[in-house]
Amino acid sequence: MDESFEIGVIVSVIDTIAEIELLDNDHCHSCGARMICRPGDSGKRTLKLTNILNAKIGDRILIEQSDKNQLKLAFMQYGFPLLGFLFAIILAGVFIKTPFIGIPPEVQQFFIAVLILVLAGWLTRKWSIKKASTDFSVFSMKEICQ
Repeated sequence: MDESFEIGVIVSVIDTIAEIELLDNDHCHSCGARMICRPGDSGKRTLKLTNILNAKIGDRILIEQSDKNQLKLAFMQYGFPLLGFLFAIILAGVFIKTPFIGIPPEVQQFFIAVLILVLAGWLTRKWSIKKASTDFSVFSMKEICQ
């Protein structure tokens, strides 16, 4: 099977949103969207998608990776922390000019930037977890498997 497809089982349907439990896959550790289909309380990987196929509970469906939200997800995972780091380095360079407790200004600037990088990473994680509980996905339903 093509690596851009997954098979999942519908575990619940609420209005137009279907919650899908994904079957085990070896490609998860390298997937950029692994925060979106993270393991839930049951330890199973789940994601929520718009039920465009009118699938019912228990149906096995083929899921494909789509371009929807791909750029936003990549920016939040990589760009936002990087921009936070660069902004902090520049801003700290403007305001921190003298040693503090024997620590050179460059080291102070670097540690502040790393702190901002960690904060931006934490915010990105919180954002990803919040978005994973909605219909924010880089996946879409392809077809119902028989």
